[in-house]
Amino acid sequence: MQLLIMIVFSALWVIYPGVNASETVRLTNGEWPPFMSEHYKNYGAASDIVTQAFKLQGIAVQYGFFLWDKSLKLAQTGQWDGSLVWTWNKEREKHFLYSDPVITLRTVFFHRVDTVFDWKDWNDLQGKTVGATKGYYYGKNFKHAEEQGIITVIRQPTDIANLKKLLLRKIDLFVIDTEIGYEILNVRFPVGIKNLITNHPLPIRETSFHLIISRKINRGADLISAFNTGLNQLNKNGQYEQILDNVIMGIYRPASNNDSN
Repeated sequence: MQLLIMIVFSALWVIYPGVNASETVRLTNGEWPPFMSEHYKNYGAASDIVTQAFKLQGIAVQYGFFLWDKSLKLAQTGQWDGSLVWTWNKEREKHFLYSDPVITLRTVFFHRVDTVFDWKDWNDLQGKTVGATKGYYYGKNFKHAEEQGIITVIRQPTDIANLKKLLLRKIDLFVIDTEIGYEILNVRFPVGIKNLITNHPLPIRETSFHLIISRKINRGADLISAFNTGLNQLNKNGQYEQILDNVIMGIYRPASNNDSN
């Protein structure tokens, strides 16, 4: 009997040294509906992906919700194991290990449905007034177009403020991730308003977002390995695609929002 127990535990160690079926990973989180929110079902789609990927490896997840700067600091110092979800940058990589992409989003131009708009390259945007959100980076091509005077960029403190400007024709276009834009229209605006807005299908960029684990955590590499394996399983068994479909269907929204849309 003792020999059998030793064999079982040895097998578990070989699969994932440093993690086990009773382990919990503690991750900081934030408000970014529909992908992350304390108030959404399963804490949003990105949180659900992370939870399910770890679950397939026998690891439970505990989330703590904080403002973004605090969320990152708590993970960086090792007070929490890691955080979700973040883009890659050179400075951040000094402090964190990165997982495979949890989600990849397309940033597009939103415009009114009664505005005729098409574009293939940045020169097609000559003279357009574009809404952007303060503190957001939209890529080097967007920055270049602004610096060269191809587009006039007006920045607002929030995405909601930009959508209001777009509805009032104060700007021609608003740049935002597709799913984020439509989630705001569905949740934060009166019923029917979303029918006044559409988006151009051509993305200005695609951005991947990752789970990050603090380099101060001894088991960090094992957690990343376990997560990546679980994520791969989610893709293979169809759960990942179903989660993304649920975003479009509004499944993750709080019940009150689902009832009103």
